[in-house]
Amino acid sequence: MNNTNNSVVKNESEKEFIPYVDISETVDSYILNADMPGVSKENLDITLDNNTLTISGKVDYKTGDSYEYQEFELRNYKRSFVVNEEMNTKDIDAKIENGVLTLHIPKSEKTKPRKIEIRAAS
Repeated sequence: MNNTNNSVVKNESEKEFIPYVDISETVDSYILNADMPGVSKENLDITLDNNTLTISGKVDYKTGDSYEYQEFELRNYKRSFVVNEEMNTKDIDAKIENGVLTLHIPKSEKTKPRKIEIRAAS
């Protein structure tokens, strides 16, 4: 995905950033880390509808803050992913810490590697 300004604009007051995401894979699960600075647990929403996993977060804005110069803008976040049958979506674990949302998505049993028992010939 290539988005140079990393945002989607509905109207200026509802501007949403598409959070940057790192996805890694282990033997047992997929791990998704999304950068969502300014989002608290209470303002985070994770939904699974059909095969679409959507993460969205609202930033608590401090009223009355004004800046002469600002390089970092806090806005709300939203991003969706398509999940497949390789993922055990019933056991997704989510946590947010220091502005990073971490999702552990276990693999389904049928996609995990398994050891084949070898029997002695009779």
